[in-house]
Amino acid sequence: MSTTSPRQIVCDTGPLISLEKITGGYRFIERLYDQLIVPPAVMDELVAGQFETEDAYLRHFHVEDLIVAKRLVARSSTREIEDKTKHLDKGEREAIRLAGEMEVPLLIEEEAGRRVARDLGLHISGIAGQILKAVREEAISVDEASSKLAELRRAGRINRQIYEAVGTAIKNEV
Repeated sequence: MSTTSPRQIVCDTGPLISLEKITGGYRFIERLYDQLIVPPAVMDELVAGQFETEDAYLRHFHVEDLIVAKRLVARSSTREIEDKTKHLDKGEREAIRLAGEMEVPLLIEEEAGRRVARDLGLHISGIAGQILKAVREEAISVDEASSKLAELRRAGRINRQIYEAVGTAIKNEV
């Protein structure tokens, strides 16, 4: 019997909020990944103020099988990681450490966190990049991708520069 690794990516809070803001956000990302792995601090941030429990959040968005909470295994991190992440919020710190520990890509949107993750050698993306990936993998159409990108822009989740750059890349996929 052959075993294949699930398609996984570790997520910070921002990209998950972006997925909440676009039509079928979680549905399109399910075409790319079997699991969105989140550390405890990210799950706490998602639930805070809106939901009573983690399960309530997962049920609300119908992502019980998609989002998986995972604790860090390593009890401590290197001095380099501690120094580079000390100015980030707890969710970003945990997501960066977890992606490094699991050796999987990181879905992160906040620029300071992206810089740190890149400095640590992690492969990163934001939701706009995942929309482009979905087009390239033929998981969504160019029209659907353009619509999702426009929704992100209207919701204030991406800036004009990202909107235009990814929009151009999507159009070039035709």
